Amino acid sequence: MDFSQIESVLGLATTALGATGKAVSTVEAVRNLFSSGKTPDSGEANKLLNALAGELTAANMMNVQLSEALKVLSRELKRQDEFENEKARYELFQTSQQDVVFRLKGDMANGQPIHFICPVCLNSDKQISYITGQGDYKTCQKNRDHLFKFNDTPLPIRDYYTF
Repeated sequence: MDFSQIESVLGLATTALGATGKAVSTVEAVRNLFSSGKTPDSGEANKLLNALAGELTAANMMNVQLSEALKVLSRELKRQDEFENEKARYELFQTSQQDVVFRLKGDMANGQPIHFICPVCLNSDKQISYITGQGDYKTCQKNRDHLFKFNDTPLPIRDYYTF
């Protein structure tokens, strides 16, 4: 998880809390002005009420931003949780040629055929990329440079110019 998102949300929350605290202080100043027993200065009252309106508007805007940031963070945490749950369905598997891939656990197949996924994509890109192919060499569907050797046979020659 990118902790800068959490730091950003905490910063917004702190700023919103500060703005709310400032508005509360202004409310107290207005209350004191009107509860002093004497007729309040209308200029001072107007100044405080305008300040309060601005502070409440700022606090409201920050709360809206905070709410949006929390929604984004919540979606990201849910996405990461779903990825971790999907990742838990796989186990490391070593081919007979010592290549390491991930294989779907038999008890987690849920009707899917047993298959392999690319460890490079899983660990670096946080993506589930299937390993496909016939024979002793299989490749990642996302990146054809991720080649895995399952048995001991010579590597077939690739013809890059064939379409």
